[in-house]
Amino acid sequence: MIKDYESLMGMGPVVREQHYSARDSCIYALSVGCGLDPADDWARRHLGPLPPARALPAMATVLAAPRLDAMELGVTLSGVLHGSQGMISHAPLPVEGAVRSETRVSGVFDRGEGRGCIIDMVRELRDAATQTHYASLLMTVICRFDQVAGAPPPAKVESEARIDRVADLVFDVPTSPQAAQLFALTGDQNPLHMIPTVAAKAGFPQPILHGMASYGLCAAFAEKALCSDGGAMSEISGKFTAPVFPGEIIQLALWREDSGARLEARVPARGKTVFADGRVVIRGAA
Repeated sequence: MIKDYESLMGMGPVVREQHYSARDSCIYALSVGCGLDPADDWARRHLGPLPPARALPAMATVLAAPRLDAMELGVTLSGVLHGSQGMISHAPLPVEGAVRSETRVSGVFDRGEGRGCIIDMVRELRDAATQTHYASLLMTVICRFDQVAGAPPPAKVESEARIDRVADLVFDVPTSPQAAQLFALTGDQNPLHMIPTVAAKAGFPQPILHGMASYGLCAAFAEKALCSDGGAMSEISGKFTAPVFPGEIIQLALWREDSGARLEARVPARGKTVFADGRVVIRGAA
């Protein structure tokens, strides 16, 4: 059973440590779409030959990440959806090393009778030895079956202003039929993403790609598109609006801004937006 509001907000941080290798950095890059085009020099920087020259910034989302069931929130796991994800990159990730994370509940909100709750979490990722602060990860989960006694309603958020011009960049990124199995090697072994019968029980025609894999793909290829002339991605955030099925083509649209770009991801074959209200900030942007 889910904890009450005061108990959730009063929880201490969940601490995790992880050693990761250059091979792990390569597996993460493969799992978010690098390597599908062998002529892509940018992707090869993240693949090697081992060790790769660089780790993708969004790999921070999977390092020392606690599983939701291990956080002892008491939520009904079958009713949990990934609502949104954000990342602020403070320093480049090494291609191998040891990291330590602290994850805290930062907010709990009631969605209304019979609609469950929203839980916001923040995870800080640091080097286990030097304490270098690599990233702040901001995550929202929607718990459809869990009401929280005493939780306030969510604050009203102004809708994003509609973009009234054609995107500056639009391009397709294919996903591999094996994308979910590859991403599972980074830590998330939820059978929903790999076993057809489990996906069917959850109401999906086939296993779905991890939300964090879709996010990682958006982060990787947005950085590739926006940083060809220098700079590096320092922030990316957005909302998950529909699942992706492994093997589908994801179309990214980018609208340039002074600090970076706005981002939207769609699956044209189904006419579905899968990642919306995206924002990318580029460090060193002109």
